[in-house]
Amino acid sequence: MHNSEFSVMWCKMERQEESFDLIGQIKKFFYKIDKKPKDGDILLLSGKYVAISEGRRYSLSKVKPMKDAVRLAKINCSDPRLTEAIIRESETIYPAFSGIFMAENGGLLQPNAGIDRSNVQGDNIVLYPDDPNVSALSIRLNILTDFGVNVGIVITDSRIYPVRKGTTGIAIGYSGIKAILDERGKSDLFGKPLKVTRRAIADQLATAAQLVMGESGESIPIVLVRGLDNFVCDRDIKAILSVKFSEDLYYSAIKNIINGV
Repeated sequence: MHNSEFSVMWCKMERQEESFDLIGQIKKFFYKIDKKPKDGDILLLSGKYVAISEGRRYSLSKVKPMKDAVRLAKINCSDPRLTEAIIRESETIYPAFSGIFMAENGGLLQPNAGIDRSNVQGDNIVLYPDDPNVSALSIRLNILTDFGVNVGIVITDSRIYPVRKGTTGIAIGYSGIKAILDERGKSDLFGKPLKVTRRAIADQLATAAQLVMGESGESIPIVLVRGLDNFVCDRDIKAILSVKFSEDLYYSAIKNIINGV
């Protein structure tokens, strides 16, 4: 049995429009919730919040679409400037619905490569942090230096599951946590060995944070989770959070449907 008391803490933070001191805002967050970080805490941060702090906010008026972007935008009824930004951020893009591309970005398959136009003024867009894992590591080390405690960091975004309505959470970067727990080889309640089960701890934490972060005007970009220190570690354990298309259940099933299998 794990005896730590579980709790989730959050507060509203000032809206940020330009690059800012992220660590300074995290310290302000702890001040506002009247807590100091403890060993084993997990801090979850909105990917958009982290990206804005890093200057990853751009105006579409400054994006000049190239020929490929103009062509794809015409096919998919999209803004050529946004399409150009998606191309720049992605390894591969796939037209989906009108105005939306599914794009592979750093191993993640996300609508429009995770580029977001919500909760930003005018024709501005916010990209993903340049390297979310590096961002998470930097935050973790800064907290270790300033407070002398080891915490886990998860940088979050929202996602859509195939054939399901609504969004849940997804981890786009992490540091100091066990992001994936491999349950293969363990037994279920009836002694049958598990063959494929891996627990997506980072994604589960991101989804939990989305409950309070919200998707509209909540202004809650930071969430502190306490009592799950069994998922926290004092180093980075590399884990591949995505699978190849050939190993993906949804992709394989949809491919079979298209091919009439």
